[in-house]
Amino acid sequence: MPELPEVETVRRMLDPVLRGRTISRARVSQHPLRTESLVGLPRALRGATFGSPRRVGKFLLLDFEDGRTLLSHLGMSGRWLASPEGPDVHRGLGHLHLRLTFSDGSRLDYQDPRRFGMLRVVAAGGLERDPSLRRLGPDPIAQPVTGSRLHDSGRASRTPIKSFLLDQSRIAGLGNIYVSEILFRASIDPRRLARDLGPAEWERIAHETLLVLQDSIDRMGTTFSTFRSVWNEPGEYGEQLLVYDRLGEPCRICAQPIRRFVQAGRATFFCPHCQRLKPVSAASSGRKRG
Repeated sequence: MPELPEVETVRRMLDPVLRGRTISRARVSQHPLRTESLVGLPRALRGATFGSPRRVGKFLLLDFEDGRTLLSHLGMSGRWLASPEGPDVHRGLGHLHLRLTFSDGSRLDYQDPRRFGMLRVVAAGGLERDPSLRRLGPDPIAQPVTGSRLHDSGRASRTPIKSFLLDQSRIAGLGNIYVSEILFRASIDPRRLARDLGPAEWERIAHETLLVLQDSIDRMGTTFSTFRSVWNEPGEYGEQLLVYDRLGEPCRICAQPIRRFVQAGRATFFCPHCQRLKPVSAASSGRKRG
């Protein structure tokens, strides 16, 4: 699934593609996305002029000059692909669910083989009440996380730290790839409970979160299979991954084999030496259970 760095890459590339362009035609498929029909989109989009796109977590907010917003989530396999005026360079790629043709003849396509994505027009002033956005926590790029805030939020949580960081209501945009990388760089076992981490460990998590996300954005995110930039380019951060998808390969720090286990239904990659599971202190084990 595209995570914050991939969505931010798309947002930055969409800015010059969308800003100031007017939709002359919109075409949709007959297949719903996330069970939501697209049949009403052409009428809602035709004649609209885009402003600058924004992002919150993994959501793209494609604003129009009239105050409405095309809310987009890439789901598992969605991607926006731009084409200049001329031949259809994306012909044959399939799974086309929305094609926008602009008044200058250029096009923008939304493709989604698995159809878990989202495309929905939100009325002016409606974003704050939108159920998909209302539950999101702070965006770690717009509002960088701090160790003290994370510590305050996690001090009473019985959730494993990896699941804690994946909770979109706590931090918007983190996903399986980057949380695995953040915890490795912070030398924290993904199975530890959030409430058992000390202030210095939360500081390391906050520090590595910003570094990992910025580094990945600089490299246009990570591509394993379907993710592409607006100009159909793969992300280049995969070469920088230290644990994710490296089962059995030597750790680049200690040379021990990278291991994998399933945690809350998701694959977790870690180094058992660099991320050694620490015993819970007597103070922690004696904490009142309520």
